[in-house]
Amino acid sequence: MANSAIPTKFTSLVPTNGNQFTGSKGTKVIFELEPSLGYVKGRDSYLVLKVLNNDTSDRGRAMFNNMAGVSSIISRVDIYSLKTGQHLETMENYNMWAAVENQYFYDDKTNIQSLQGVGIDCFANNIDSSGDEIPTGPQTRHVNDCVLSPVDKTGNPVYNYRVFTTPLKAGIFRWWDDEKLCPVLNLLGLRIEITLEDPKVALLNYTVVSDDGHTYSIGKGNVGLPCLDATGAGTDAFVEVNLSGGLTGAVANCGFAVGNSITIEGTGGGDQVRTITAITTTGITTGDVRLEFSTALPDALTAITVKLTNDNRAYKVEPEFRVLQIMPQDMSGAMGGIDYEFTTYDMYFDTLFASQRKHQVDIPTVQSRALAIMSMFHDPSGEQGTRFSSLFTGASPKTLKLDSVQYFIKGRLQPVRAYNPKPLKEKIISEHELVKALTTINKEPQDLGQSDQYNLNDYTNTYVVARELARGNYFFDLTDAEPQIRLGFDAVRTSNFQVSTWVWSKRVVVADPQQGIRVIL
Repeated sequence: MANSAIPTKFTSLVPTNGNQFTGSKGTKVIFELEPSLGYVKGRDSYLVLKVLNNDTSDRGRAMFNNMAGVSSIISRVDIYSLKTGQHLETMENYNMWAAVENQYFYDDKTNIQSLQGVGIDCFANNIDSSGDEIPTGPQTRHVNDCVLSPVDKTGNPVYNYRVFTTPLKAGIFRWWDDEKLCPVLNLLGLRIEITLEDPKVALLNYTVVSDDGHTYSIGKGNVGLPCLDATGAGTDAFVEVNLSGGLTGAVANCGFAVGNSITIEGTGGGDQVRTITAITTTGITTGDVRLEFSTALPDALTAITVKLTNDNRAYKVEPEFRVLQIMPQDMSGAMGGIDYEFTTYDMYFDTLFASQRKHQVDIPTVQSRALAIMSMFHDPSGEQGTRFSSLFTGASPKTLKLDSVQYFIKGRLQPVRAYNPKPLKEKIISEHELVKALTTINKEPQDLGQSDQYNLNDYTNTYVVARELARGNYFFDLTDAEPQIRLGFDAVRTSNFQVSTWVWSKRVVVADPQQGIRVIL
């Protein structure tokens, strides 16, 4: 019997506008998929991103955001028909949504941790014994979190390009649909423009965790690590880090590297800036690790802390797109007309001012085949944080002082009664609404948050407020619906927040040999 298997092969594509890119906000990486590729299996195609920690001045250690992984460096994706220039799809805040997916759609995160650089703590917040939210970040004690910025046994940085792979999570490749071949031939090729993210948003400095579980942040603007007192003026050309619970593997786990510029603060003298020349555990007294430098401290200091002086987070990336090409033996009739349907989202932004106790989020969408609405809140002033980025962590009902959520769509309140999403109120309703909405995009939620100890009491995944509009093979016409989200708050806030809203819908690309390519929203 003849073998009827359809031939397939991977085709490696490099960007048309360069091979190596220095990460900065707005830098574009462009891939072109020629019509000659025929059909591609989009969900099995993937990006290969070779990333380098490129802090050449201070050699500071850094890692991707622990929830988004390597997708942290992708700010936006735009997709066009290659030959006609027709716009097909745009995914704004691509990295923000990737962080949400990684938290909610994977129960066992081992695979995305090893391939995509996702952190061991792939959730937004830990809850301490007093109920306070402690944002998570990459930790030195986890090997997976350190792959972008390793050090040798003497604390010297040994940074090199690290290879990460990730699917291109795009509607055109039916990432949120049942799998079908993407008709690159009928679409007259694809032009994919990937916009890179600011390194101060994409990368984070490390969190140091002592053996007894206490966390310390060493980035610029944070408290730093506690150290033993400096014994005398002009005699100590070092500081000894001394964590109350001890620090196993202190050279690698202290978060610093030889060459780092550090700020030493203490009582009894002014702040001192030094450059680390050695990191050792030899010759110390009761501390965990010694950071040595060439010029001794001029004063005897007590209550010493040490942290990074500068924030020079930077990266380079060498991208590649590996496309799984399907080559049917009979291509006759392949250039006929086709209606290609897929699920994707459009984003809308609004500002929640600090003083507002009631707020109405207007969503100016005209989607005629809508599936769900989801919104996330974050403080824009914290996007470039060294310990965590608010762009990915978001804000919980507790932070927002949010105590009422209700949608107004097509002249109707949904649900009929507003609900209070706070943990001790109606958190279960909030999560149920989110699960229903996520299911409409063909992804079943697997993980609603971390449940160890006090974490069970609160939201640990990034908080998302959502509403399902349609399910199964149905959709909802928002053309004249004028959707709104009506929010109520029990107190004012200390800063303004951005409301980022995803409107999910079915989109149809009509490819006609006579009329060209057009998009039905």
